[in-house]
Amino acid sequence: MLLGELITVAAHRLPVNVVVFNNSTLGMVKLEMLVDGLPDFGVDVPDANYATVARALGFHAVRVTDPTRIEAAYRQAFAHPGPSLVELITDPKALSLPPKIKGAQVLGFATAMSKAPARPSAWRAAISATSHGAEPAPRRCANQMEGKS
Repeated sequence: MLLGELITVAAHRLPVNVVVFNNSTLGMVKLEMLVDGLPDFGVDVPDANYATVARALGFHAVRVTDPTRIEAAYRQAFAHPGPSLVELITDPKALSLPPKIKGAQVLGFATAMSKAPARPSAWRAAISATSHGAEPAPRRCANQMEGKS
């Protein structure tokens, strides 16, 4: 949603529930750059408190930094008769993953990481991402990545 849409929802007191996953980065844009072999640039954004913005518009809004509070925040939002927003603060170092990962994307990611300044946390995230349901990369790419961890 854009700010204008939030204003419209608030002005008409529509019972719309919005969930914002805030990782202070343009995660999918960053991933697209990396899988094309480009180091990420200009995709990290300053911290913005979207719950505060929503409250200023008249939403019921809550910012969740503790994962154990997510369910309670959702229950409050869904029980609210008007517009509500739940902002979930997520790890900016965690990779956003596309629904299906192809070998060429893994190769592009490895190429981008080889061009970027040393960031061991990015490599750890990449390797752990492959263990969470990602399609296995061609053997030569996987072997190259294993040597970089």
